[in-house]
Amino acid sequence: MSDLGWLALWLAIGGAGVAAVIALRALGLRATYARDVLHVGAGCWALGWPAWHGAVTPLALAAAVTLGLALVPTLARAVPLAARLQHTVTTGDERWLGLVHYGLAATALTAIALAGHGFAAAVGLWALALGDGPGGAIGRRFGRHRFRLPWAKAKSLEGAAAVALGAGLGALAAGAWFAHPVALPAALLIGATAAIAEAAAPRATDNLLVPAAAWLAAELFA
Repeated sequence: MSDLGWLALWLAIGGAGVAAVIALRALGLRATYARDVLHVGAGCWALGWPAWHGAVTPLALAAAVTLGLALVPTLARAVPLAARLQHTVTTGDERWLGLVHYGLAATALTAIALAGHGFAAAVGLWALALGDGPGGAIGRRFGRHRFRLPWAKAKSLEGAAAVALGAGLGALAAGAWFAHPVALPAALLIGATAAIAEAAAPRATDNLLVPAAAWLAAELFA
């Protein structure tokens, strides 16, 4: 399939995913969990990296999505669809900024992947999708043992453990998908690095720091 064909396919996948999240929100799913669903689903983007023939089209798509996310709060004042999307996953501009950061991270990691470092880039994205996303949901639902660093939001040990586990599994999955086998100790180290980055991230910066930390750990240790 040509890159234009892949572009059309990913636009369809992305549109269907966003529509599904909006539908779940309309059925009563809380905004914070709708956000987590979107968080996890966006990680599918890395699955398609090996299929692109060039870098221009996927990078343009990732950048365009990021720009679109940045414009949503402004467009929401006049465009009902943008307002509905904002309402689906957030209750304020500050929390929306995290999705913009997600887009920035995905765009940067796409560039890294298309430059020949697909494995490490996927580790970074999947630490965000499979670690940070479910970790937040588990922390909110099951977190009992709380802690807080002076410059960061309050966290739970249960949520941090979920981040570490999800990021470690993401590293193993990236190794399998990109033919770069990962030893279990390296996956555990990557998971722990992602969890520490998530716990230490100042407010609204975890979607930047978690993938960056996991990507760097993958480059250094796997």
